[in-house]
Amino acid sequence: MSAARPSRRSLILFALVLVALAAVGIGVWAFAEKPQTRSAVKLCEQLTQVNTLSTSIVTLDPTTLGPQVAELQRATSVAPSDIQAQLTVLATFVQEIADAVRASPVDKKAALTTALAERQTRIDEVTAAGQAVEGWTITNCGTSLRTTTTRR
Repeated sequence: MSAARPSRRSLILFALVLVALAAVGIGVWAFAEKPQTRSAVKLCEQLTQVNTLSTSIVTLDPTTLGPQVAELQRATSVAPSDIQAQLTVLATFVQEIADAVRASPVDKKAALTTALAERQTRIDEVTAAGQAVEGWTITNCGTSLRTTTTRR
């Protein structure tokens, strides 16, 4: 019994489908892997998502703290080079504090106090970074990252 050989037409059609799938895959990969464009406008837009971060930290409100910290982390991917390092320092520190508070099963305020005490040696660096980011946002975005009132 002889093996059935695929027709030339079937092979060409298969090759075309394979090429089309490869092209679509490359297109999806290129679109998905495209790095964020860094710009002041994009950073200002992103920072509007963290406009109540300071209140969320003070109140330790889990419904707002997690999303605000995530948005601050995302902001580092669009930050222009003149503020990127300071924003990264600030975002990393805030993420560490939020993670420590989130990990505490009972007393969130004690967890915050402990997390800050454990990072006391970095407070000057983080304060300077925070001041630089705030000054940058006032100059470039026309807004401050601080909220004027906090709830307890």
